[in-house]
Amino acid sequence: MKGVFCLEGFWYGDHRDKTSVAPLLELLHRYSDMPFIHHRCATLDEFRYSLSRWKTKAFQRRYPILYISFHGEPGMVLIGDTRIDLPELGELLGNKCERTVIHFGCCSTLNYDKRLLQNFMERTRCLAVLGYKEDVEWLPSSAFEILLLDNLSRFPFDSKGMKDFGTEIFDMYGAHARRLDFRFVANEREHFPRRRKQVRAE
Repeated sequence: MKGVFCLEGFWYGDHRDKTSVAPLLELLHRYSDMPFIHHRCATLDEFRYSLSRWKTKAFQRRYPILYISFHGEPGMVLIGDTRIDLPELGELLGNKCERTVIHFGCCSTLNYDKRLLQNFMERTRCLAVLGYKEDVEWLPSSAFEILLLDNLSRFPFDSKGMKDFGTEIFDMYGAHARRLDFRFVANEREHFPRRRKQVRAE
């Protein structure tokens, strides 16, 4: 079972804000043993630090799903008072995202040119990006994300697995996905290190 590394903002501005995707992750953990890490980031520095931790192999091996949950705008994530666009996020991530998937639980972030999304995936080497093209309501999107993450965590993280996952999500939950203007874009080019050939000792 693949795990989720979730970074979330404060939706209404301060630490008294109880609105959070954490209960979704807790439900999935209780239901399917899906491991997760959840951390709230109020500033860009906190966000950068948490990303630097996730990029290490020890974290990515267990938590290959990066779940970015903040306010959003087309092509952007809003972290506190700071707007960060996808090229800037790609620079923060570098080419350290092989065999990972990035889900933007943000309004409108994936209302973005497909070629530029492909550039982002080329830069980061992630397998796919998921998210929404429009503003979404809290409860419908939360219900959908429970199904989305549960299904995603069960597929192989390779090009065929992503293709099969995309097909299944729209086959099973297509009406819900279309209502939310959900978008799934797979990386057209994979950048996986070649495995060394095993040489049998004589």
